[in-house]
Amino acid sequence: MFDFEKILNLPSPLAPLTDTAFDEKALKVYVKRDDLIHAQISGNKWRKLKYNLLQAKSKGYSKLITFGGAHSNHLYAMAAAGKYLGFETRGIIRGDELNENSSITLQYTHQCGMQLLFVTREAYRDKENLLSIYRKDDEYIVPEGGSNALAMAGVAEMYQEITSQLGYAPDYIFCPIGSGGTMAGLINATDQTRIMGVCVLKNAEYLETEILNLIENKAHQNKKNFRFFHDFHQGGYAKNTPELKSFIEWFQQKHGFDIEHVYSGKMFYAFYQLLKSEIRPDSTVVLIHTGGLRRFCQK
Repeated sequence: MFDFEKILNLPSPLAPLTDTAFDEKALKVYVKRDDLIHAQISGNKWRKLKYNLLQAKSKGYSKLITFGGAHSNHLYAMAAAGKYLGFETRGIIRGDELNENSSITLQYTHQCGMQLLFVTREAYRDKENLLSIYRKDDEYIVPEGGSNALAMAGVAEMYQEITSQLGYAPDYIFCPIGSGGTMAGLINATDQTRIMGVCVLKNAEYLETEILNLIENKAHQNKKNFRFFHDFHQGGYAKNTPELKSFIEWFQQKHGFDIEHVYSGKMFYAFYQLLKSEIRPDSTVVLIHTGGLRRFCQK
C-alpha cells in the first residue's frame, strides 16, 4: 500500500548516552533516536500517524484534515506525510491572529501544500462543531496530535524495537507528553517498564484522564507502572526560559545531537533533574527523542 522503507529509517537507532552523573548510580542510559526516522516525518508523530494513514488509504481517502497550534509537531509531520505519500492535507489552526508565516511550523506546512484554516481559540475548543463546519465528506479525520486507538499500535512498535535492540525490557522509559498518545501507547505496550511522562503544557493534569482513556489494556491502569510530571513545562506549551536554553546548549555540546525546547528539551531537562530522586541504581533508562526539529520540506 505504501513503501515506507524507501523513505523512512526504521528501526530508529538506540544510542547510548554517557555522563559521569549516570556512573554514580551505575545506570545504562540510551536515547531512542526517533528524530532520525525521517527529516520531516519524524519521532512519535510518525508512530502515531502510521496506522491512521494506512486506514485512510484502505478506505479510499486521499485527503486528510486535522488540528493543531502554531508550533505543532503533528501538523509539521502530517504536512510532510501528505507531500511524500500523496495525500491532500488541511489543518484547522488554533489562533485567528495567526497566518501561514506566523511560525516556522506554519511556514513549513504551507510550503508543503497544507491548506490552513485559522479559528479563534474559543472556537477551537469545540472540535466536533469545527468538523461539522469545515470537514468535507471525502476527508479522513486525523485527531489533534494523532492520538487515537490506531496510534497505539504504532507506539507499541517503538517499544518492541527498544526491547529487541536492548535484548531485554528497560526499567524506565522517559517521554514528553503533548496530547498523550505516546505515553498511552507505551503504557499499553508493557507491564515491565516504568513509563515516566513529562508534560510540556501548563495546567494539563486533565491529560492524565485522557491518557487513561486511551489505554486499551485496562489492567495497566491499575498496575500504575507510570508517573506523570507536571513541573517541567517552563511556563507552558512552546514556552522557553533562560534555564532551559542554557540546558539545551549544554546538552547539545556535550552529547553531540540536537534537541528542541517544545518537547524533547523539556523531557531531557526533566530527566537530569529527576535522576537522583526517581531512578533506582543499576537501572536501564531509555529516553525517547520525539523529533520536533525543524527541517524544511525538500524540493
